[in-house]
Amino acid sequence: MTLAHACSAFSGLAVAPLSPFLLEALHMSRSQVGLLLPALYLGGVVMSLPAGWLVDRLGVRLTLVLGLTLTGVMIGLAALSPTLPMLLGFLCVAGFGWSVLNPASGKAIVEAFPPRGRGMAMGIKQTGLTLGGVGASLILPPIALAVGWRDTLLVAAAASLGCAVVVGIGLRSPRVQAVAVAPDRPRLADLSQFMRRRGLLVLFVCGFLLSVVQASVLSYLVLYAKESLGYTVVAAAGLLALAQAGGTVSRLAWGFVSDRFFGGRRRPGLVINALIGAASYVAFAFSLVPAVLAPVVAAVAGAAAFGYMGLYLALVAEVGGVRYAGLLTGVAVSFAWSGVLVGPPLFGIVLEATGSYGLPWAILTAVSVAVAAALHRLRPLVQRGQAEAAPSA
Repeated sequence: MTLAHACSAFSGLAVAPLSPFLLEALHMSRSQVGLLLPALYLGGVVMSLPAGWLVDRLGVRLTLVLGLTLTGVMIGLAALSPTLPMLLGFLCVAGFGWSVLNPASGKAIVEAFPPRGRGMAMGIKQTGLTLGGVGASLILPPIALAVGWRDTLLVAAAASLGCAVVVGIGLRSPRVQAVAVAPDRPRLADLSQFMRRRGLLVLFVCGFLLSVVQASVLSYLVLYAKESLGYTVVAAAGLLALAQAGGTVSRLAWGFVSDRFFGGRRRPGLVINALIGAASYVAFAFSLVPAVLAPVVAAVAGAAAFGYMGLYLALVAEVGGVRYAGLLTGVAVSFAWSGVLVGPPLFGIVLEATGSYGLPWAILTAVSVAVAAALHRLRPLVQRGQAEAAPSA
């Protein structure tokens, strides 16, 4: 699961560190840069609910192989696109394949790990996303300087295609899948029992807002470092890599902390993580960060922006249980990825309107504080039994 996340992220998120090259080659405005990641995630939002259903019906391995293959093929075609609209179209279809990652991995974790180990397991597999992003940020810009962005995107596409082969050969399904019977398979109509729960809807909205923040950081940190801090393109991409490395460490750390110190509860980590993010975005908003200290603040900002997802998906999967983990994770991902459709375009529009990065960063600060407050007031979503020996989450 971790490798699948890493390779898919290396392919799909390649447009983020390559954004300065795309901006120049396709004559894009800074606000149009905010359309690159949303195009990918638009396909993910459209397919996230069907993807969760497919995972529950077809199993983890087959669905994941099909998703990785589709992502790789579409990123390869995007590399050949002569215009921005065509590039965005291929990125959107690539998002169809991207959509299966979280439902498949969430179901696999719930099936394979006991409650006390799920937070750490979910954190480990979620590091694949940030590790893939780190790899893309460090590897792809130097290649693009040497051979151009089109050949570089082809290199990125090859990662997903190669991983599809590895998953098809090497992944083994947990035993619980072998004993499942057809009458127990979830139906889309079963979602109504979950969507009537106010607390779960609040959690989904918070996932949407946290994704607004994450996608904005991912889309604009490179340009911010280049235009406001005076970094070169390669150095700015390195700053993004450092932010994603912070997210990698954060996902592992929060999984461990939630399992060991919060008794399996996920919400305390989500609240603290959002407040840490707010503090770092304030530093960017009010130009409190000299260029020499930007790597430290970027690492902290990345830890908060990318670190929430493991806890968020672990909590959602536990609400659904083994039977509904894939389906409910698909809903959670559709909310989260919808935030990607809003965050970067909004950041870009405000940036173009004000000519400054101050207000966009301040908006991310306010969003993070609002999420922390809402989650802190939320009632428990998972009533843990004595066998789990943990309080409610």
